[in-house]
Amino acid sequence: MIKKITTRLTLALILLVISFAFAPSTKAASAIKVEMDGDVIQFDQGAVSVNGRTLVPMRTIFEELESTVQWTAKTKTITANRGTKKITLVVGSKTATVNGQKITLDVPPQIINGRTLVPLRFISEALGAKVDWNNKTKTVSITTFEVSDRYYFVNLQTLNLDLISEDRYYQEDDIFNPSREIVSDIIFTSYLDNTREFLSQHSVRVSNGGTGFANAYNADMYLDGTIANGKASGDYTIELYDINSGSLKKTYEGTFKDIKYDRNIKTTVQEIINKNHLK
Repeated sequence: MIKKITTRLTLALILLVISFAFAPSTKAASAIKVEMDGDVIQFDQGAVSVNGRTLVPMRTIFEELESTVQWTAKTKTITANRGTKKITLVVGSKTATVNGQKITLDVPPQIINGRTLVPLRFISEALGAKVDWNNKTKTVSITTFEVSDRYYFVNLQTLNLDLISEDRYYQEDDIFNPSREIVSDIIFTSYLDNTREFLSQHSVRVSNGGTGFANAYNADMYLDGTIANGKASGDYTIELYDINSGSLKKTYEGTFKDIKYDRNIKTTVQEIINKNHLK
């Protein structure tokens, strides 16, 4: 009897060792933190690490990435849509598709503790987001957009640019000069939508020579629009102020289309006024 028990224990131990040797390396990575654009994502089941890849609950991550997701229980298929992008995954399969194109995954989707988990990096990058991993803090950082700004003077004779600091811009944005335009330019880039939007503010003294104006004015112009294929289109507002009193005298509004945009709007306030608002 003792011999039989010993044999069974030995066999069980061997099977246990084999199962550990060939099972996927899965860690209940409660320490893994997932951030999107600086905000921590709260999952109802924590992220796990499988063979060095982070898996997270499918519905939460797709919804955070502003996507719709459908689960087909019969085939264990996950289908997600966002705009023109369609992603399909199958639990246990290392083959996924993005808009019909087959992609091989390092780790397939899995059902763990009754929840369907998907590979975080693949999902995020397939939808256009950027993903970084900080091993020291065990943090996955997902970035879906970027905001950048520049401040500069435009020489109105040559249209050459002189970059300045943000501090200098705010020191001089109310100093109107007939020979230069001071500009702040902010661009919002969406990685998920693959779009670029911008907001520019221009300040300059508009001359009366050849413009039809009785007087010169201090002018502020606001441009708001989108950028596509190096061209900007959108809306503008121009406000003209009395040089002495500072009171608002005129306001012009309109639209612009396909202005060359090489990271700087070089169209000046005077140019838009002369083209669109003076007979």
